[in-house]
Amino acid sequence: RQAAEAAYILSICTSAHQCYCMYSTRDGRTKKLVHSITMLQSVLSRSVACCNNSSRRWMGHSVRVILTADIDGGEGYKGDVLSVSAGYARNKLIPQKLALYAIPENFERLGMKDPDSETAEERRERLEREKQLAEEGGEEAKQADLLKHYLRNKVLKIWRRVDPATDDVHPGMVDEKAVRAKLSRQLKIDLEGHEKVHLRPVPIVDQDVTAEELDEILKEIETEEKCKVQIRALGTYLAKISLAGGYTVPLKVEVLKR
Repeated sequence: RQAAEAAYILSICTSAHQCYCMYSTRDGRTKKLVHSITMLQSVLSRSVACCNNSSRRWMGHSVRVILTADIDGGEGYKGDVLSVSAGYARNKLIPQKLALYAIPENFERLGMKDPDSETAEERRERLEREKQLAEEGGEEAKQADLLKHYLRNKVLKIWRRVDPATDDVHPGMVDEKAVRAKLSRQLKIDLEGHEKVHLRPVPIVDQDVTAEELDEILKEIETEEKCKVQIRALGTYLAKISLAGGYTVPLKVEVLKR
């Protein structure tokens, strides 16, 4: 069917080209040229409608899900909202309790906000904030706000072997270099040399900490020197990403037992 549709689109586009050439070389050039353009617009609109209908058929087989666990192979991580095929969700993700359908009830159940939903009031506030940031801090402020928005529901997961007797990380540890490397591999964010990462040495006690509370904890992290913190215990920690212009972005880092 796809081949037939492609052949059909090719044929009508070829016909449109012939009409254009024929009409544009006869007498009454201007008048006929306008006519040929009208015909061209007509056949092209038919081809676009055909493509759109085909796309809708195929796109109709995808659904949005909220991952409730990490997916092997780095395809996704807990808390991510992904568009996947309906069959993959129905036959694997949902039955194996790896995901929930991305519907309002499940976002509320998980205490998450749908990253793709935005009320009129939220949109107005966001646009006003972006405008204010652009006026006050320029591009640097805008980029920092975008990164903060992207990372707000993300948790960077780092697995380490542990000592069976103490459950402490051994051998090895987690430092700012490990966070940088994992940030690149897991979340596809490559920090530049002047963008620093500093770790808070003690874990976060309350896992449901709000964005405002995170900002307060962030102030406790010193950024004057290169980070020397080495995490050797399992738990959820807070990293502070320092960007150009003096802007900072929080990032949750979870150290898990391998």
